[in-house]
Amino acid sequence: DTSLLSEMVFVQPYIERNAFGFEYTQNCWGRPREGYMKLRSAGFEEALDEDDVPARINYGYCETTVSPPADWDVNDIKRCTELPKSTLQLERVYGCLGKTICPNLYETHDGKVLFTAAAVAVIQHVESGAQLFYNNHTDDITCLTIHYAGKIAATGQMGKPCYALVWDIDTQETMYRVGDGYFERMVEALAISPNEQYLVGVGGDNNQSMGIFDLKAVDEAGDPCPTMVCENQFAPGVPPMMTFLEWKPGMPGVTFVGIAKGKLLRFFDFEPEKEGADDPESGVQMLTDRKGIAPRDVRELPCAAWAMDGSCLLTGTNNGDVLIWTGVTVTATIKAYGLQRGNPISVTSAAFTPEGDKLYTGGSDGKLKVWSYPDGELLDTHNMALSRGELASKCGGAEAHKAKPKQKKDKGIPGAPKAAVNKVEKKIPANKSIVNIIVLDTKKKVKGDPNEYEQVVIGTERGMLLNVWDDSNGDTQFKSLMASHYGEVSGLGPHPFMKGVFATVGEDGILNIWSALEKRIMKTAELPHPARNCCWSPDGKWIAVGYCDGYMGIYDTTYLRERVENHNAREDIDAIKWSPNGRWIAAGSHDNYIDIYDCTKGFKFAHRFKGHTSFITHVDFSADSRMLMSNCAASEILYWDVVNKRQLRARADMPHDPNDPKTWGRMTCVMGFPVMGIWPDFSDGTDVNALHVSQTGDICVTADDFGEVKLFNFPCVTEDSSFRAYRGHSSFVNNVSFVCGDSHVVSCGSADLTVMQWRYDSDRDALSPIKNAVAKLTVSNAFKKAKEGGWGASIKEGVMAAAKHVEEVETKQRNTRGSMELVNE
Repeated sequence: DTSLLSEMVFVQPYIERNAFGFEYTQNCWGRPREGYMKLRSAGFEEALDEDDVPARINYGYCETTVSPPADWDVNDIKRCTELPKSTLQLERVYGCLGKTICPNLYETHDGKVLFTAAAVAVIQHVESGAQLFYNNHTDDITCLTIHYAGKIAATGQMGKPCYALVWDIDTQETMYRVGDGYFERMVEALAISPNEQYLVGVGGDNNQSMGIFDLKAVDEAGDPCPTMVCENQFAPGVPPMMTFLEWKPGMPGVTFVGIAKGKLLRFFDFEPEKEGADDPESGVQMLTDRKGIAPRDVRELPCAAWAMDGSCLLTGTNNGDVLIWTGVTVTATIKAYGLQRGNPISVTSAAFTPEGDKLYTGGSDGKLKVWSYPDGELLDTHNMALSRGELASKCGGAEAHKAKPKQKKDKGIPGAPKAAVNKVEKKIPANKSIVNIIVLDTKKKVKGDPNEYEQVVIGTERGMLLNVWDDSNGDTQFKSLMASHYGEVSGLGPHPFMKGVFATVGEDGILNIWSALEKRIMKTAELPHPARNCCWSPDGKWIAVGYCDGYMGIYDTTYLRERVENHNAREDIDAIKWSPNGRWIAAGSHDNYIDIYDCTKGFKFAHRFKGHTSFITHVDFSADSRMLMSNCAASEILYWDVVNKRQLRARADMPHDPNDPKTWGRMTCVMGFPVMGIWPDFSDGTDVNALHVSQTGDICVTADDFGEVKLFNFPCVTEDSSFRAYRGHSSFVNNVSFVCGDSHVVSCGSADLTVMQWRYDSDRDALSPIKNAVAKLTVSNAFKKAKEGGWGASIKEGVMAAAKHVEEVETKQRNTRGSMELVNE
């Protein structure tokens, strides 16, 4: 290889490395002109000299050369090798995975609801809404089950490796890890035996391999070591196939049933006391099974439920019937649903009451029906097939606004190629199915009403959890336990000055305005198109929304109504940003252009910037709104003069230093000198999807394709910079941002359809532990006094005393330079 030989002979001897870890070819006297950024693994024992920094730097994740700013402090490079002192803690998960095949909603022993979202299992209190998390998975949670007693849960994940985790609901601690090396691709379904000893799981291979594991088995040292004791293959087919897997109620439980796509129902008989192995090679037993025979007109069995005494099994069908099985045959049928527009309505979920005298069914038409059992008489019907706005209005607590009627689309952009006219537009899904039902053991208590009411929690295909009950007048009442997005969510915009407020949009055509402090949706609106991105105006009066079909809409924040709609792009609006002075809107599209709109002229189109060779990913305005920086998928950085409508190619033409972090304020572009070190190893330049700098300007947060949210010290200019990584999302994290006030960080998943809220703990508030300790101590003393005398006055007195004491400590901090007295206090 002559090129390699020439490099070894002529180039290698001249490569040097300075104290910064920059590699460069010394071909001139004085300061090197070009260099390749590479941080060496050793520390910086030598003194740092800014003369050793190259004037121009090429780093592998960006095609554009960057340079250090003139007033850059070289000692910032040491901060990049240190872990950020700030931390994140998962505080709230908005979203419930409503598209799982197996049931995804259960009740715990203490009346809470358990469900999964992304790679997190969420335990939520029905009344207060408080959440606890089990966050030990590394990829998508694909199935969930709970023991009959409600104290132990098991979750399975996809990926490599895929396995199941059995964990304690009260402590959220892992008890067993099961199935390593046995399951392939994913764990489709799990079930825990009534005696808590056995776990049955089905893998995602082409044969749906099924194994039973003994959770009480131990190794030679006496440590827990779950061992497979029995196996079988459920059915060949394309995974995932399993729709139901559950042990028959009763002790010790030797029969369980599995249901897969294509009306395949099998009853399995497990003999734990059987001696010897049926398969000498594997040394395990082989399960014996009996196939259920469904009617010929049935094509699918979407759901099932055991009777409380285990006497029979009920299954829903695709033609609206509920089949009652005794053994392997159908002994009775309930016609639960009819036709809708000539098509049969499927029974998508079913559940018994704890007493076993009623049956709840959910249909693909969104109707919840109550039946007497075993009579099969219809008792009540609840219509859940409501729009997001109607549900929000009935639940209360959020302002809901309907979508603007869709206008007839134009046939294309003037001068656009014919491909733009024939482009298939994304549509907002219209799914209404009720996919999960649980009937709570606890009765509903309403303030001011002495009566108690039976209550259920349903999960819809739109990712909503609703608490439903009938009041004393027989009217259906709702309470929203969870509402988020049911399409891919990538648009995220923090409010410019209201603390904790942010907006999200998604491909479900929903615009939500949230309060991170109150942990709820404040306003919601239905959009006319699937949306990709959004941002607020600097005065907080407008929200600009970029749609997936090239449209851009302007909404007023008071009524969430679309006031202006522009259509100048052929494809998705991937990046949208409002200028700090409020005059310009920059919309970067998937067709490689950046469109500028003038807000002083009714949001009219002003100019189009052309120059990128791939679709636009990020845009940033300078602090004075004169310059614009843009990134694209081809790893390019380009600069633009917004006022004079031209591209800035030379540094001399730029009014500000483009490499200075202060030029861009709270930077969001993922390429540039201040953010050279955020890229993981072996990245291709598209693996970091979003970035945002904190209000203090010393920390930045990133979202990447590996499901991680990371904190870096800012500026971050060295390769392999230290960071803190947090998991919760299971796949690509599309967007991330600090909220105003830096109290929280918000992240948006893609395929997991979730919005996650993280509490941001800054290292600047050194008195936080003292504040918390003093407040807890003072309030606890107030509660002790309250037991002796009246409640209200004592609690109020304790809280006021805590607030006064914290204020005194803060005043003392401002008046002293030492920290020893504060620690002592």
